Amino acid sequence: MQILNRDEIKFADEYTIQHEPISSLELMERAARACVMNIINRVDDNAPIFVFCGKGNNGGDGFAIARILIERSYNCTAVLVNYSPNFSEDCKANYDRLKELKPDAIVEINSESDLGKINFTSDVTIIDALLGTGLNKPLDGLLKDIVEFIRKNFLKVISIDCPTGIFINASNSPDDSIVLSSTTLTFQYPKLAFFMAQNKWYVPEFEVLNIGLHPHLTHLIKAKQFYIGKNDIKQLITKRHKFSHKGNFGHALIIAGNETMRGAVSISAMACLRSGAGLLTVHSVSKAIDALMCNLPEAMSSIDANSEFICELPDLKNYNVVAIGPGIGTEQETADVLKKLLNYTSSSLVIDADALNILSENKTWLSFLPPETILTPHPKEFDRLTEEHNNDFDRYATARHFALKHKVIVVLKGTYSSICMPDGSSYFNSSGNSGLAKGGSGDALTGIITGLIARGYTAPKAALIGVYIHGYAAELATRKLSKESLLASDVIDKLGKAFLKLED
Repeated sequence: MQILNRDEIKFADEYTIQHEPISSLELMERAARACVMNIINRVDDNAPIFVFCGKGNNGGDGFAIARILIERSYNCTAVLVNYSPNFSEDCKANYDRLKELKPDAIVEINSESDLGKINFTSDVTIIDALLGTGLNKPLDGLLKDIVEFIRKNFLKVISIDCPTGIFINASNSPDDSIVLSSTTLTFQYPKLAFFMAQNKWYVPEFEVLNIGLHPHLTHLIKAKQFYIGKNDIKQLITKRHKFSHKGNFGHALIIAGNETMRGAVSISAMACLRSGAGLLTVHSVSKAIDALMCNLPEAMSSIDANSEFICELPDLKNYNVVAIGPGIGTEQETADVLKKLLNYTSSSLVIDADALNILSENKTWLSFLPPETILTPHPKEFDRLTEEHNNDFDRYATARHFALKHKVIVVLKGTYSSICMPDGSSYFNSSGNSGLAKGGSGDALTGIITGLIARGYTAPKAALIGVYIHGYAAELATRKLSKESLLASDVIDKLGKAFLKLED
């Protein structure tokens, strides 16, 4: 699913209007009906609904929504906020249609004090249709007053297309007034702002509504940003051939662990084999290998000469993918191992955790990264690798530039992990939940991606499938377990079921 900016969204609407053909008012009606079908599943039949409407096209959506709800016998009132003397043409048309249907269903607000005219009850649902995607400066005046009133007084708020006050392609200031929506119903394409952690209070949940924009738009708009879901990943999955053998599915090497971080070895190794690798060798210190052999006898081992931390690079000739980082620490001898690996390997690389921290202290080594190396930092690791960032938009922009500059793949981990590709494209992941916010989850992801590359997927496909299936397995696990109690091992246990559902 494409993620579009303001200009691309405007083009999509205009192209549909011209080539379907359909009038802009009819398209607005289509959008409003899609919203209503969603809203009626979220509200009680008799609960009061107040639709706060602006005077632009987002307000036009709001007036159409209010009219359709009233036609369906819902207790709905439209609140017109007169922050401007002029309506947009389609907004005025829908205002007039509602006024003709039920004049007393419209309350006009000229100042914040006018809100006292309205009897808001505790079970009220607010529909936010004040402003759409065109905002490019912070709210002020009456609009700001109304948004602050909504923020302070209501918990159940459904925003139409985007919460009023939010910038869809740039960072808001912390003191900007933005509607705190409980749900956002957005049209056809998600907005970039929805995926940024800094906006978690404004867009805790969103749903993309299909309003029938022209099907040719997918090919006409050369989007570089995407939101990936189950169907996208299903198209990437390939099934094993009947006559396959273990040699067909690669040999992975994982360099992980030290004397005090032994668990990372078992987690990443188990995830790797559960993700399709034909063979796996793990290089670590002796105590970590001893624990691994008890937990995962299917893995092979390579024991480092040092009993405390890794100081040797094993022979690389047998491996088609090497992962390094989970639990290795940052000792100088271990750093030297990473440097040798970068200089001598011809295998695909996955770099995580402490290996990223070593790179951040040796940034000249970035020039050694082989093309399509996969790096899997969380935000703090990425900032150490690049620079400090003041907001999520800037960090994401840096990740895209970093991937393009170094011809690597950056998996910037988060609620909606972004996978930034060497060609400048990027993908936000839709799967997962907060149960993954626990130690070991990143080690499991490293293992999954490594196993997928060993199995034969290209690095870009392995990154996309790996991030998605990691989150999807967490979703499956929390159908019976709480998010609080979820462990990385629980996620790994559900990988088999996750693959089965994607292969079906």
